[in-house]
Amino acid sequence: MNTPILSCKNISKSFGATKAVSELSFDLYQGDILSILGPSGCGKTTLLRIIAGLEEPTAGNITLLNNTIYNGNINIPPNKRNVGMIFQDYALFSHLNVKDNISFGISQLKSKDQKEIVNNCLEITRLKGQETKYPHQLSGGQQQRVALARTLATSPSLILMDEPFSNLDTQLRLELRNQVYDILRQTNTTTIFVTHDRDEAFVLSDKIGVMLDGEILQIDSPDKVYFWPNNKDVGLITGNCSFIKGRIQNGTAITSIGNLPLREEYKYNKNDEIEVLVRPNDLLMTVAQDGDCEVIKKEFRGDETLFWVKIPSGEIIPCKHKKYTTLFEGLKVNLNADQHVKFNAFK
Repeated sequence: MNTPILSCKNISKSFGATKAVSELSFDLYQGDILSILGPSGCGKTTLLRIIAGLEEPTAGNITLLNNTIYNGNINIPPNKRNVGMIFQDYALFSHLNVKDNISFGISQLKSKDQKEIVNNCLEITRLKGQETKYPHQLSGGQQQRVALARTLATSPSLILMDEPFSNLDTQLRLELRNQVYDILRQTNTTTIFVTHDRDEAFVLSDKIGVMLDGEILQIDSPDKVYFWPNNKDVGLITGNCSFIKGRIQNGTAITSIGNLPLREEYKYNKNDEIEVLVRPNDLLMTVAQDGDCEVIKKEFRGDETLFWVKIPSGEIIPCKHKKYTTLFEGLKVNLNADQHVKFNAFK
């Protein structure tokens, strides 16, 4: 098996009585892109700063390219770790032009080598022709690419990106994250993103680490954390969902809207009380005068419409259907499981 580029074992960090990071362990391999996804204050940035060497953990062990960069006795300083970090505000030098910003970290190299590296980074990041411009003359997207080019110029073993697109408007953010993804794939750069944007995490990542209250609840591929969440918190963080109460009978969840087939029916015993995770696309909505569910709210979102439906048990769940954009509040409907969907349930 390949040796991990980065290995974190039992990393913890406390600030007084507050535990910001709690016994986190994971490995990253060459070219892996990992997103740490979670709400504000869950410890994402603290974890990134620990790996970069900007924050000292309370406990744990970190190795990079099989060399220890932190344990109880060793703490390699940030400038010796060969880790690149890109911040939310890009941290460009305002008095240096694009070319000089990119070459800042390789100033010790021969002029010929610097020029070759800078030209290569300009090409990769699509900044050719912008060499003599200063940061204030660039768009937010261009500034972000300069920050990435400057980091790539030093040939880091690992790049850390802290909410890299949060300062950009929606359209530019979409364009830039696709460009950054292409650049990281082209250079086969091992990368950790910190983000609270689940769409961003799904698009960019090979793996997603779902984090809450200092703990990584699950590390898996994007489809695994979405379709096979370990617990209710992972389900909530990775997508819009609701929970319907039910009980187990013959491996099926019996609920107020009918029987819902389960992904892992073997996990449950007869008459277990459970909560079934339901995504907006999981249920089919049919208009019926004698329907036992009622549309109580409608949200038009352009290419889709979200309906909030009250079910017989009194629970209210979101359902997403393009077909029924003309439905209105107060309408009676029936809900049935899509035949292709199996559900996750939690005790």
